[in-house]
Amino acid sequence: MILSSEERQKRRLHEANLTEAVRHVRECGYVILEAVLPRTWVKAVGKAFEDASAEYTPPEEGRGAIPIRYEDPFLDPLATANPWGLQIIEAMMGDDVWSIFPYHTNTSWPGAGMQNIHRDTKHLFPDFPVALPPSLLIIHIPLVDFTDENGSTEVWPGSHLIVDPLEEATPKSLAERATAMPSVRTNMPAGSVLVRDMRVWHRGMPNRSRTIRTMLSIVYFRQFHRYPDHLVHMDEIPEVVLVRLPERARHIYRYHPAT
Repeated sequence: MILSSEERQKRRLHEANLTEAVRHVRECGYVILEAVLPRTWVKAVGKAFEDASAEYTPPEEGRGAIPIRYEDPFLDPLATANPWGLQIIEAMMGDDVWSIFPYHTNTSWPGAGMQNIHRDTKHLFPDFPVALPPSLLIIHIPLVDFTDENGSTEVWPGSHLIVDPLEEATPKSLAERATAMPSVRTNMPAGSVLVRDMRVWHRGMPNRSRTIRTMLSIVYFRQFHRYPDHLVHMDEIPEVVLVRLPERARHIYRYHPAT
């Protein structure tokens, strides 16, 4: 989707575009808002990521999740509480969604191969014969242009609605099944915002470029009765970090233990 200059400036989708974006996520499992973030912002976050990744040893398979640092620009509200993405997520899961901190990046180094087709999460009630509304949605913000060459993610639109015993198939049989279904590459400019149902079938593709391909990834959870209690087992967030977050972001991360 291409947003208007007013939607970019006010950081809010018009009602018609919000309805269309929600429809895309419900039916296809994802939506892309193209290049909504300022280029200067993307450049600053990209530079900060390069500094952080310089201390990280790439995994053998050439792709991994790098935790962000507790400092700007990673704490900027365009990342911690992205207004366009959250507007879509809250329209689908309510305004009481929550997340965990720190978020991370999905990163593919040059030479990374192709992943197996997979979901990031299973259905909440896998024995139920139809797919229920989402309980987890994720926001991706690419820091570089995503292209065929650098391994833009391949997704299978509508696969989040598939509920059947073959869900537990082996990667090989799942790949064979996917050949009969249409797939799409998530090619998009840097600074886009992708909102995705985490049940969508997808895979990272080979990075044939000479540069790192990365994106910020922030997972949001639907509010369930007593569900966040398990967070007491997680590492605590320094209180000095929490007070630097905008009010909306502090509310989103309210269940995360702090010290």
